[in-house]
Amino acid sequence: ERGRVGEDDLAIGEACLKLGNLYCQQDRLSEAEEKYLEVLRMEELAGTPMIMANVSTQLGNIYHYQDKLDDALGMFKRALRLYRRFRGDEHVDVAEALSSVGNVRRKKGELDRAIAKYEKAHEMYCQLVGEDHEDVARVLENMAGVLTDQGRGAEA
Repeated sequence: ERGRVGEDDLAIGEACLKLGNLYCQQDRLSEAEEKYLEVLRMEELAGTPMIMANVSTQLGNIYHYQDKLDDALGMFKRALRLYRRFRGDEHVDVAEALSSVGNVRRKKGELDRAIAKYEKAHEMYCQLVGEDHEDVARVLENMAGVLTDQGRGAEA
């Protein structure tokens, strides 16, 4: 198919993205990673930042799951930059990316840096979706976990 439509054709990128998503659902993470990296390469050429941000998030999730924490952090930071640039500083995607960076920081043992990301994500979620939203509860749970990890469980 690639020879007929050209390697960087939009249809190939969409197919790779769909395959990456399918492989993720099937826990075939190395195959998903391969497809997502192919999508990123194509999207960098095409200049579609939101797809690049979403795929970077997916790769960050894969790397986080595989304990490739530096790679995960790089992908989540990339997604955060892209979301901020194209969605603005106050958007749910930005809050989610901040929370993801916090998750990696926590797993790396960088607890102060993790709590800082969680606090910012919490503030944004409260403003954007309200205090009773499940995303707020999730980030509060993550913050409580960090406080517990720091031996400050009473504050949690």
